[in-house]
Amino acid sequence: MEVKGSCLCGAVKINIPQIAEEITVCHCHMCQKFFGGPFLSLAGVLPKDFSLHGEEQIQRFMSSEWAERGSCKTCGSSLFYHSLADDEYYFPTGLFDEIDQAKLVGEIFYDQKPAFFHYQEATEKLTEEAFLQKLFNDSE
Repeated sequence: MEVKGSCLCGAVKINIPQIAEEITVCHCHMCQKFFGGPFLSLAGVLPKDFSLHGEEQIQRFMSSEWAERGSCKTCGSSLFYHSLADDEYYFPTGLFDEIDQAKLVGEIFYDQKPAFFHYQEATEKLTEEAFLQKLFNDSE
């Protein structure tokens, strides 16, 4: 599916010509602080597979040794999580209007999920330990 999105003020625009119709939720404490709640994310995308307009309006923040996060300098919208290890960008679902057919498939850092968040969809649920173990085993 093709998706087009933007920050709240429209200074930053994102176009992804082809993306999997899957949504993952990250419940880690950093995502909760950065996105104001759980991070509902589209599948990871390499820079060659999307276009970003308004790069000069993006403020980048190194949130860890392995990742940076981006936000709009003008309106403050949270724009992405960028994994430096594999160069994939993860964009919040809220930036895009045309994702109604996407399905919630997984939740990571499930052990950090606040008790008041509940999703009705059946999802794969990975704790921080299980997620990191899967991540490092899959990359070998």
